[in-house]
Amino acid sequence: MEYEQFIKILEFHKLATKLKTTLRQGWVTWRLENERVESVADHIFGTCMLAVGIFSSVKPQNLDINKVITMLMLHETEEIIIGDLTPIDIKTATMAQDGHQAVLEVFKDFENTSHFLELIQEFEDNITLEAQFARQCDKFEADLQARLYESNFNIEKVSQSVKNFPKIQELNKLGYTDVCELFLQNDKPKFSGIFLEMADFLEALEKDEKSKR
Repeated sequence: MEYEQFIKILEFHKLATKLKTTLRQGWVTWRLENERVESVADHIFGTCMLAVGIFSSVKPQNLDINKVITMLMLHETEEIIIGDLTPIDIKTATMAQDGHQAVLEVFKDFENTSHFLELIQEFEDNITLEAQFARQCDKFEADLQARLYESNFNIEKVSQSVKNFPKIQELNKLGYTDVCELFLQNDKPKFSGIFLEMADFLEALEKDEKSKR
């Protein structure tokens, strides 16, 4: 290996490890009362393991699981540069362009940058079987994490921006108040197939546990 190649790898690794300490801002906004809030890297790990678990159990036909894992590993790449943004954050007209430029910056020293960009764009376009599977893993993993964190939320202490968010207010009016319920019901319309089955199961589980409290 040439000296320059070694340096490129070290610099890339240094950049990528920023995601280990980049907090998932959704939990910060929800005022999670937890000693440690998960990082973006934690979330990426969770999505990859969820994908492996589902694939190993269900074995969807014609699904390229290696491509799914690569998408899940790469789709948060822009957050190395621009940080983690939530649906509650104001989206600017240049957000997509900013994300694209951030990915280019991260991979600028590598010859196969176009391949990574294509995979990230495929994930965003949500057309292929792998992209749809990966995106639903990304959403459902957050719903599962909300369930794990549920006892560490005080719904009265969440930020005003969360309380004022139209979708949250809409779900509150429908009777959904627990954090896990809110996350799941917000994402459920985006699920299909095995993910919808798992969402239904999780919803039933939550209702059963709530009735016993």
